[in-house]
Amino acid sequence: MPFRKVEDILKLVESFHKNMRYALEQVEVESHSDSVAWLSQQLRAHELHWQAALSGYEKRVAEGVLDTWLQYIPDEEVREELNSINVRRDMSLDELTDVNVRFRQALIRLYESLANGSSAPHVQELFEQLLEYEKAVVAEQSQKTRESDLVDADSLHKSK
Repeated sequence: MPFRKVEDILKLVESFHKNMRYALEQVEVESHSDSVAWLSQQLRAHELHWQAALSGYEKRVAEGVLDTWLQYIPDEEVREELNSINVRRDMSLDELTDVNVRFRQALIRLYESLANGSSAPHVQELFEQLLEYEKAVVAEQSQKTRESDLVDADSLHKSK
């Protein structure tokens, strides 16, 4: 199995986020649906937040975290999953939600694997923080989806 530095793994994850952010920008600009554009904007905001959080990890250089070598296990599996995700400008709200869930779940599996596979406490802490952030994003987005479904159902009943 290949070995990778934590910094290289974070750069790989950053490239996944950048690709997702770019696709969401296209959906937001080209969508003819207000709800799809809104969801795209919300998801893109999370991607921008992740980018800002990642830049905060530069302070970890002093701790030697970014230079730590790991036996990098899930590389190909995660790449395949993330590369299979295709964001199109004509996606429905449900399709875009599904793509986002698949993206987040792939990252959650990656962070779990990396946190569990490292014996260095600072590295474990880093990936556990990223894992908790992704789980929080999924929970928040799930809550917003439920609220949106309730609003849609309520609107439908009032219009009858």
